[in-house]
Parts: sequence; C-alpha cells; structure tokens
Amino acid sequence: MIYKEIKEYFEKNKIANFRFKQLEDAIFKNFVNDFSEITNFTKELRDDLKKNFKFSSLKLNEIYETNDTIKFLLETEDKNLIEVILMIHKDSRRTVCVSSQIFCSLGCKFCATGAQKFKRDLTTTEIVEQVLFISKFLKNRDERVSNIVFMGMGEPFLNYENVIESIEIFNDKNKFNIGARHITVSTSGIIPKIIEFSKFKFQTRLAISLHAPNEKLRSELMPINNKYPLISLIKSCDEFTKITNKRISYEYVLIKDINDSKENALELSNLLNGKLAHVNLLIYNPHEFADFKRPSMEVVNNFKNILINNGIETSIRKSMGDDISSACGQLSGKKIK
Repeated sequence: MIYKEIKEYFEKNKIANFRFKQLEDAIFKNFVNDFSEITNFTKELRDDLKKNFKFSSLKLNEIYETNDTIKFLLETEDKNLIEVILMIHKDSRRTVCVSSQIFCSLGCKFCATGAQKFKRDLTTTEIVEQVLFISKFLKNRDERVSNIVFMGMGEPFLNYENVIESIEIFNDKNKFNIGARHITVSTSGIIPKIIEFSKFKFQTRLAISLHAPNEKLRSELMPINNKYPLISLIKSCDEFTKITNKRISYEYVLIKDINDSKENALELSNLLNGKLAHVNLLIYNPHEFADFKRPSMEVVNNFKNILINNGIETSIRKSMGDDISSACGQLSGKKIK
C-alpha cells in the first residue's frame, strides 16, 4: 500500500483490518479517483479520510496523443513536471514507461532529460501513482497495464530503494499483480546496484544503457563511464547473469557518424561475444538540447546484420512517440510548444 500513513491511521483508530483491504481493492483494483467513491465505507470514514489525507500527490498538467503513444505530463506537489508514457502495442500489451527522478544527474550527451538540472528523486508513492494514473485511464477503455519499464526520466538505480519498493507494489497480487518478468529496469551502469539487483527476490528484467562499444566513446557520450568504466560494467553484468541466469538487454542508440560505423558494430560484437545478451538498437531521436542526427536505415540495418552475423541476438526497436517528444531520449519534463 502506498499510503502507509493511512494504515497507521487505521491501526491508531482501531478501524477493522478488513477496511484496509477494502481500501487497497478500491485503489488498486477498482481504480477509484477519490475517497468518496469507496462506497463500502461509511460516509463518516470517507469524510474522515478526505479530511486527513490527500488521495493523490500527482495531477494532470497536459496530455499528448499519437497513434501508438500517449504522453501524460504530471505535476508533483512541489510544482515540478514529470513525464509518464503509455505505449499501445498492436497486440494486447499496454506498456507504461515510468520516471524515477525529476530530471537526471548523469548528463548523457544524447538525452534531453540529462540536459536539465537534476531536482530530486521521486518517492515510491510518486512512482506508483504514475501507473495508477495510467490504469485509471485504461479502465475507461476496458484495458489494463501489462508491462512496466523504468526508462523514463532519471536513473532508477540512483533511486534504488524507492524503485525496488514500487516494483514490489506492482508485482503484489493484491495490488497491480503485474508479473515480475513484465517489469524492466534500465540503468546507465551503476555497478554496485547491478550486483545488489542480482539478489532481488523477483525475476525483474535488467536493461543496460550501453550506447558505445569502447571506453573512450562511452565516456564522451556518457560521463558516468568515468566513474564506472565499461570493462567493470561488463564484468558486473557477467556476474548478474551468473547469479540470475537471466538475459540482459543492452540498449544502443545509433547516432549518425558517432557510434554507427562498421568498426563500432564489430567492437560491440566482440564486447558481447558469448554472453547471455540481446541488443536493442534504437535510432537517435532528435531534440532541442543536442545537435546529433539520425543515421539512415541502411546504416542501421548494416549495423544490425554485423551483430547478427557475429552471433549477437539483435533487434531494432520501433520508435514510439517521437512526434510528441515521447521517444527514448526526448523526455524533458516540459510542455510541447
């Protein structure tokens, strides 16, 4: 339950335990919008809760929609804007891309989020409420959230405790009941937390934001590489797969004339040779904070074929929401002009 204070309030006021279970069901299964909608509570209890607690800490600021993607710009209580993305797949999957921080301190050169000044971590409640918000939206379509990816604003492993607690809530059969294998956490390479995550009790998936096949280029694109070098990152990933026997997804944004050459593809093949790995190739999504360009599809396909021919399982991830600044690397927590 995200509202720990309410549980304490129930216990302090000797309210029957089954009432708290009713509250959980109302929030996580019926997706009510207000305490007043919990009709199996007495009016007195509903009024009491409304008087003492806020039902939600996030409110909708703007919504942007395209054919397969919906972006919700949500406002926190301290007036910051965060983005949560709903990806609508051709099959029945409905994937929510959640944010874990307000902006990001890592400063990856190709990412709009990192171009902003880092503000703070999101609380567990703020992370969970993003998915609650989408769940309420989908309820009106008779649909539900099927997958969650921590690939929105921020570095999840720099907000580790709150991310882990939110995953436990997402997986809880009495709450969202989303299978752990349908939840993916992406990290830029916070090595100590990768090792800690390998011992996490759930089968949650791990994705590594790689984006370069050698130390020099990765440090240029991703300053975090100066603290956690590529060679050490790969060793920690090897340890992760040894402990969990789980495949790691390696995310690689192809940027024209930066990291998309034949030589880069061969380097990446050598780096991941013999590992339990899958490479997701993403095509750079332009934004106002960087001057990079997208490679041609010929270059992208050639890069993919080199990896596959060298035994690396590879796919090209379809860009979703780039026309509403919702695709990978474009989240800036701002209204679209």
